[in-house]
Amino acid sequence: MHEVGIAQDIINAVFKQLEAHDYERVNKIKLAVGDFNLITRDSLQSCFNLLAENTKANGAVLEIEQRPGMEIEIKHIEAE
Repeated sequence: MHEVGIAQDIINAVFKQLEAHDYERVNKIKLAVGDFNLITRDSLQSCFNLLAENTKANGAVLEIEQRPGMEIEIKHIEAE
């Protein structure tokens, strides 16, 4: 299940942004995900939820936009 590694990469990138802007927690992450990655929304959200437990991302929602191609891009982070 490659979604675990992808979810960890997302969390790492988001935490760097939280630290850079002195935010306490993240509420929503908007992603663009290429179809060729064969990622399912539910699987990615489940992996993300497990890795985010007891962190600043606990309870955050992934809003995933499917696109053609291979990219996985963080488009927007809602944080407070």
